[in-house]
Amino acid sequence: MMTAIAKRWTCVEAGCDYELIAPDVASAIEGAQQHIAEAHASFELEEMIEDVLEDVQAADADQDA
Repeated sequence: MMTAIAKRWTCVEAGCDYELIAPDVASAIEGAQQHIAEAHASFELEEMIEDVLEDVQAADADQDA
């Protein structure tokens, strides 16, 4: 049985410890961009977000949902 993989993104802004776990890359990018816009009045390119995504077990994503 294969275990589904989710994606984790952690904000890199100084002093920010925001972490997002999403079921897929597209959701992670959307959530990261929303956080950056709302919390930091800034933006980040999709490619830059995707480059730092980490794989996590999907069960971890279920806990954060």
